Amino acid sequence: MFTRQLLFVLAGGLMVAPAAQSSSPARIDVIVRLYNTAQVPAATTHAALVIATRTLVAAGVDVAWRNCDAADTCALVPAPGELIVRLVRSHGVTRGVAPLVLGEASIDTGAAAGVLATIYADRVEQMAELSEGDAVLLLGRAIAHELGHLLLATNRHSQSGLMRARWTPSDIRGNQAVDWMLTRKDADEIRRRRQ
Repeated sequence: MFTRQLLFVLAGGLMVAPAAQSSSPARIDVIVRLYNTAQVPAATTHAALVIATRTLVAAGVDVAWRNCDAADTCALVPAPGELIVRLVRSHGVTRGVAPLVLGEASIDTGAAAGVLATIYADRVEQMAELSEGDAVLLLGRAIAHELGHLLLATNRHSQSGLMRARWTPSDIRGNQAVDWMLTRKDADEIRRRRQ
């Protein structure tokens, strides 16, 4: 499913609202380790990371990705401040039911910190199929959403934008740019927490 939709994403790109880019001159740098245990094809993973990166860059977050599937590319213990995204396949996916939980971020609410986000590649594929949407685009947005939780250090959701709790099939089909960007409030909070 991912492979046939790759060309659409690479050709279509991702729209970014100018207001989100100019909200503050301050930028933060984040290093994110990627573990692809779901065996999502490399071209698909690359295209999804481009989407996730563009989404976060628009909010003032510069992301450097480290592919930890290649031999000897990542130390055993992450460096302070490094975040981790893992692509996995879930067990017991219910067919034909929406919404699906596409991912989750592990947040220590007491310490207000988190480093691990999990994306369920098979659920992303299923939701894209149910929504008649682009699976690669949805994967990139799911990665950006879960990284948003890690950067915000909370599992709470926003009322609108990328960090809203529910993504419906009509939202995915509608593909409205404002639905897939961090709100100004979320972007400001990420920069405040990470500076």
